[in-house]
Amino acid sequence: MNKKYKKNGYIALITLIIIGAIALVIAISITFISLNQKNFIISHNRTLRNYYLANACANYGILQLQKNLEYKGQETITIDESICQIEDVQGSGEKDRVIITSSKIADQLKRLKIELDQIKPKTIVKSWGEISQ
Repeated sequence: MNKKYKKNGYIALITLIIIGAIALVIAISITFISLNQKNFIISHNRTLRNYYLANACANYGILQLQKNLEYKGQETITIDESICQIEDVQGSGEKDRVIITSSKIADQLKRLKIELDQIKPKTIVKSWGEISQ
């Protein structure tokens, strides 16, 4: 009779150890998944912030060009403690102008090229998109 209780005690102990190990593996997996999601969200937010920062610079460049057709860019702009650049404004006069802007947050660089058909009397955008680094 004593042997039977000892055997049941070992089975219960081994079962408890196995259940504990499974619970530990699940807890560690959930932690890693949460960390990966957090890193993805941070990276995604940086990408979005970079994109909108470069776009804000482009809009600023268009406004400057509307005020002064001689505007050449090569200007650094600070928006909410973040920096973007109007790298270059190409062309001359009221037609066929190009604005290149960039912003960099952490290691992510975003560059935009805006092609304008016309500046005055009404600004007409031919294309607005991302370009390679």
